[in-house]
Amino acid sequence: MSSEYPLKHTRLEQLHQAGFNVADFICFPPHTLRTREEELEAFLTKHGTISCRHFHELEKVHFKCPVEYDLTDFDFILAFCLANNEGNNKEKTAFYTLCNEAINVNESICAGNILVLNEQAVWVEYFYGPGTPRDLESKGPDRMKTYGKVQGQPAEGEKPPDKVLQMVLDARKFRALENKAYILEFSLYPYPIGRNQTNIICWEWRWGWLHYQMQANRFLLDQLKKANERNAELTGEVEQLRSRFADVSYEQDQTHDLVRGGQ
Repeated sequence: MSSEYPLKHTRLEQLHQAGFNVADFICFPPHTLRTREEELEAFLTKHGTISCRHFHELEKVHFKCPVEYDLTDFDFILAFCLANNEGNNKEKTAFYTLCNEAINVNESICAGNILVLNEQAVWVEYFYGPGTPRDLESKGPDRMKTYGKVQGQPAEGEKPPDKVLQMVLDARKFRALENKAYILEFSLYPYPIGRNQTNIICWEWRWGWLHYQMQANRFLLDQLKKANERNAELTGEVEQLRSRFADVSYEQDQTHDLVRGGQ
């Protein structure tokens, strides 16, 4: 990590300070939770249900870390978090422990990613229905929606809900990284959630290189488009061949009739 790309909890705080709505959270650096157990218990009491995830300074190496969702039992929460905060886990690695208020992903209207290429160009990839932005990995071209906008040019793709478009505008002004691409993950809900109690929440911002699924899905969409175009071409060629075959058959029948008539 660096000052340019800070740790996850700092990135969340940056979003909050910039006016984005984030889930309420509390964070414990490695080997610090045992002296702050009361803070964790108070956080659980405040929200009733929380999710507990972990992350590492080497995010490129430790991309998927231990996580448990929708927890209410403090004894289980403490045991799970302590094991990972102190490195008593199968990875033998001490992680940062980040706990956030539980948000029901089954009630999400839509979720996705906003890729800010620069101040002029953005790309949005999203889907409607339950889930989180990370669920994009499992969505096929029939479920995934895309929307792109380059300043001075017409937008392309399917326009997302207005609240998402507003976040797109805010994301372009955020400037998380100078002269580098970055991503904001979002979810839209039918009711207020998070610290700011608005209907849209920003889960985090992260490096543009982590938009591997967006790249993969866009590639698949391009491939699907090319396949459909080729299919249309082949259909046209088949129709032409059928037409020619029909003409040849008609000419053969006419010739056959003439020959029979001559006999």
